[in-house]
Amino acid sequence: MIEAPTNDRPNIRINFSVDKMPGKVLCELKHISKHYGANKIVTNASAEIERGDKIALIGANGKGKSTLLRIIAGVESYEGERKWGHNVDESFYAQHQLESLGLNHTLLDELKTCGTQKTDQELRTLLGCFLFGGDDIDKKIKVLSGGEKARIALAKTIISKANFLMLDEPTNHLDMHSVELLIEALNKYQGSIILVSHDRFFVSQTANKIWEIVDEEIKEFKGTYTEYLEWKERMAKREADSKASSAAGEKKAEVKKVAEEKPVAQQPVVTEQKQVINKELKKELQKQQRMLQQLEEKINATTIEKNKMEAQLSDPSTYSDKDKFKQTETSYQRLSKELAQFNAEYEAAFEKVMELESKAG
Repeated sequence: MIEAPTNDRPNIRINFSVDKMPGKVLCELKHISKHYGANKIVTNASAEIERGDKIALIGANGKGKSTLLRIIAGVESYEGERKWGHNVDESFYAQHQLESLGLNHTLLDELKTCGTQKTDQELRTLLGCFLFGGDDIDKKIKVLSGGEKARIALAKTIISKANFLMLDEPTNHLDMHSVELLIEALNKYQGSIILVSHDRFFVSQTANKIWEIVDEEIKEFKGTYTEYLEWKERMAKREADSKASSAAGEKKAEVKKVAEEKPVAQQPVVTEQKQVINKELKKELQKQQRMLQQLEEKINATTIEKNKMEAQLSDPSTYSDKDKFKQTETSYQRLSKELAQFNAEYEAAFEKVMELESKAG
């Protein structure tokens, strides 16, 4: 009898411990400014982190997410005021922490330096969650790769008993199974979190607030990452509709004004030549109107497809299949570019229609 293959990595759990309860506000930022020469990250920005917050700092690369996280952690210079709340016991995970690992310690010894009360077996189980097993436990820190050291530093953060975690790209060196275990642990974690991650699935599963650096300010959205994306899409559509409506209104008002101000004496006599021109104008107008309708249909269809790709990128199964993820990500980027192009063409066609309507009217 052939037995079904078993998972070499049992579905063990990562468990956090929190020693003490902090006050309502864990960290308050007041009038924070941070500039690198002409590059301005934040200017006179203010924000608060409250008990129970699980905040994801999002935005394009180079916008200063990790810099802001380091300011909160107190390892980056800044102007303004950063104030800790009552009973805050913080732990900061970032790449720079690798330098503080004891190079001659074994993996097990390094975890014991945290002062945890966990047994050796509990620590071995935790190491298993971070892809260390068997003889790995007895390895010296100095022989580990950069990725392995990062996983040990993250494991130390997990057992720190802190009530406030600051995490900079915590999933960088984890496989999908370990990411899922970390997500489950963070969702059960009784403390507060602020994190930076490029992994959209991880962010969508852990955050209950979103921070984004916009125009050198910290903009807060109270809700999940999925809700944030939906809100952004609604705002973008509303803005586009408003611009289109405003442009149409201004154009019509301009046409009306010109018609009203034009002296009757200067009205040209309708000639056969003008009738031919008007016929051509109306023909061109109909052509542009058809084009406008076709572009509107393309925009609607592409938006639907783009939304499907976004939904797939939020599906855990997409990330477990490397080829599927790559294909989905590529499709999403292609559809985003196409949508931007269709919108630009729509605006141009709309302006053309307005111009022709004024001439043909």
